Amino acid sequence: MEDDAIKQLTTLDGVGKAKAKLLFDAGYTDINSIKKASIDEIAGIKGIGEKLANKIKASASEFVTEEEKPSEQIEAPHVTITLDAETKRLLGVRKLQKSKKPQFKQTDSHKKKKLADYWRRPDGIHNKTRYALHGKTPLVEAGYGSPALVRGLHPSGFEEVVVNNTKEVESLGKGQAARIAHTVGARKRVLIEKRASELGLKILNPTRREE
Repeated sequence: MEDDAIKQLTTLDGVGKAKAKLLFDAGYTDINSIKKASIDEIAGIKGIGEKLANKIKASASEFVTEEEKPSEQIEAPHVTITLDAETKRLLGVRKLQKSKKPQFKQTDSHKKKKLADYWRRPDGIHNKTRYALHGKTPLVEAGYGSPALVRGLHPSGFEEVVVNNTKEVESLGKGQAARIAHTVGARKRVLIEKRASELGLKILNPTRREE
């Protein structure tokens, strides 16, 4: 039971295993118990503090339990965009380019744990990657880029815009589609999807509905 409780508590912002253990020891066994507690009560736990307590409380407030989930099922409208022949062709070119594009990594990142996998320009007078020697990680160059006309477009042809609330959804223009930010909670996500449905806008990452 303790492991399950700590696992659930670690889903809150700013809470790792150590902080989750402190919350569990203080009597908070799930997110609902955090929602019912006041910020002062959470901040009173040794090792938490007022700043983290505010963050935990805000994160818990965004959490929606099975009982709290709205029963209303929002049917996402099937929205498409009409693309001209050139845009369709370039989207196909980009898809082919991406399938052949190498994975750019930092020099020797596969040898040393302290080096991250993301790209960093090589330096050093003896760096073999810098001289683009055969068998080394490819260098990032302009030739790997996507066609300028379709750069940044979603494969469906829409311009992708990240939204955090219904106001941002309402500001979307023609040819734009919304991607709901990963920080948006379940309750606000429902409102965003409902508003997008009313406006006939496309959501690129809608909530999956169980059949």
